[in-house]
Amino acid sequence: MHTVVDEEAGGFGAMDAVARGKLAKAVLVAEPTWGDVLPVEGGLEWARVTIRGRNAHSALRYNEIYPQRHGKDRLEPGVNAIELAARFITAVRQYELDRTRARSHPLLPIGMNTINIGVMHGGTGLGENGLPTVMTNPAIIPDVAVLDLDMKFLPDENSADYRRDFETFVHHFAAADAWLRDNPPTIQWELGGLYFPPMNTSPDHPLVQSLVANKARIGKTPQVKGFVAVCDAAHYAGAGVDGVIFGPSGDGFHGADEYVEVDSVVETAKVIAASVIDWCGVR
Repeated sequence: MHTVVDEEAGGFGAMDAVARGKLAKAVLVAEPTWGDVLPVEGGLEWARVTIRGRNAHSALRYNEIYPQRHGKDRLEPGVNAIELAARFITAVRQYELDRTRARSHPLLPIGMNTINIGVMHGGTGLGENGLPTVMTNPAIIPDVAVLDLDMKFLPDENSADYRRDFETFVHHFAAADAWLRDNPPTIQWELGGLYFPPMNTSPDHPLVQSLVANKARIGKTPQVKGFVAVCDAAHYAGAGVDGVIFGPSGDGFHGADEYVEVDSVVETAKVIAASVIDWCGVR
């Protein structure tokens, strides 16, 4: 029995347990699943893309966007990093569409392997923390745009291939721009130390089948499907442990009134107890 901390912050408690070798032949994570049995979940990457431009005074913006004579007195034009980032966001959207249409997993909704650009910082002067130092002065043509991405991939994909594919996409995006060819964006993986390996347990796994059978004995037959979010099961799966997610019903998750239904907790406990006996036996 593992009761670990920091699940909402990225699963660092489970990561530590795995690093200490606290493993088993299988793992059951009791996230709310409304009584369904979930043997698969996609992987998750958090990444930071930093795009560099060249700062200048906003009064000289005409020198950047309108054709000018390249005389000896011409000031070096600025390069607006936020405008570069806007083009990058559009390109990521098309890349996301191409990926989600090309591949899917039979136990997950089509298109769940999305890329969410959840945070963006634009301004001037890249600080030691990886963010612009000035973000409140619109009189400066900005030279830094930082985008933080939440990137989901399928249970039957792996991180190395996924990262390589995205890096190739960024390379080709930069190659199409005269400035970015010489000043390509940088990618930081595992932003905040966060990374969730995929879990792809077979629906025929004995623990999965036991949960299905025991749930059907005291209620309706559950669906076997995939988890569209991520949880601590990922960290065990990354260490080679077969995993499954099964838990009670509820609502309000990540909200002020998060709850689970008491009757479903009792039923879930009965199903888990029966499946533990099936899996471990009795003595």
